[in-house]
Amino acid sequence: MKIEIDIDDKYADTEVLIRAKHLTQDVEKMIAMLRMVNMQIGVKQNDETYLLDTDRIVYIETVDRKTFVYTENEVYESELKLYEIEQELLEHDFLRISKQSIVNLRMIRSLRSEINRKIRVTLKNGEQIVVSRMYSEELRRKLGLK
Repeated sequence: MKIEIDIDDKYADTEVLIRAKHLTQDVEKMIAMLRMVNMQIGVKQNDETYLLDTDRIVYIETVDRKTFVYTENEVYESELKLYEIEQELLEHDFLRISKQSIVNLRMIRSLRSEINRKIRVTLKNGEQIVVSRMYSEELRRKLGLK
């Protein structure tokens, strides 16, 4: 793979051009990661691909090696791995809360302490998810509760 960067005042907008012999999974992942810069991720639902604004995401989880993206009313699937999405969203009010899940901190309605330092989070869509004890202190810190 060859990467070329040309920085010059003559350009009015930033432009990214990808040239490839074939559309491979690696090329699709690069496109997905570039879209995340604009705070959108590519997701699929019923054989259709959508560009989903990240501010609509309530949480993301991995089940059986598939990554699912949940909004208030919809469930989508992402081609990206959870850690790939996490890397892009960490600076944007998202936090990993377990080995399988990332939550949008702006979508949290309430918290309830559980046994073994776990936290039960109720989200704005009414769903509840459990924060593992490994991530509970970081959640409290991010929310300014500690």
